[in-house]
Amino acid sequence: MGIFEFDDEKTKPHAETKQWKGILDFDDNLMFGYFFKDIIVLLLDKCGYEVYPYGYESFFPNLKRKLCNQPFEEQDSAKRIRSTPDLLVKHPDEQRVDLVEIKSRTARGKRGIEINEIKQYRKFWPESILVLVIPSGNYFYAQHISKLDTKSSYTPQDFRSFEEIFPLAEQLPEDFRLKLVRKVRTLCLNRDHANL
Repeated sequence: MGIFEFDDEKTKPHAETKQWKGILDFDDNLMFGYFFKDIIVLLLDKCGYEVYPYGYESFFPNLKRKLCNQPFEEQDSAKRIRSTPDLLVKHPDEQRVDLVEIKSRTARGKRGIEINEIKQYRKFWPESILVLVIPSGNYFYAQHISKLDTKSSYTPQDFRSFEEIFPLAEQLPEDFRLKLVRKVRTLCLNRDHANL
């Protein structure tokens, strides 16, 4: 059992949780991505890691949509820019930095990641770490891209627990970990309700 695993009763969202209605579009998905990225930034920062924005959305926000359109969509340089990992993480006691990409899944949605979603990371950023956030089990998973075998899709079983990759997470107080898990579960449920 990982350090972020709690029974479902403990992680139920609070009654005041607001439900978002409507269909998720590009901007909604982008917004949820930012929420989950901020949770991971907070988590890593609380552990003592130095965390810096790295993804191209941080430096070139206006390029987000443009690079997905012709004539850019098939250019390797555009693919490399679009697949830039979200964060640069420096380990406090080691002379080491990691590039970290964050993916999230919702309660009702798929739990895994399709090969097409990580193909560009394998090609351009094989040394990076992929963090998967899902609203069940250990909630936070991580794996080095280079250690993911080539196959059509990946599930949490293909990943290690977050604290195995980022061991300083072990020292987080249980109340803080529980608060993060509740926040993730609430965000995922809201995302599901918005996507009905």
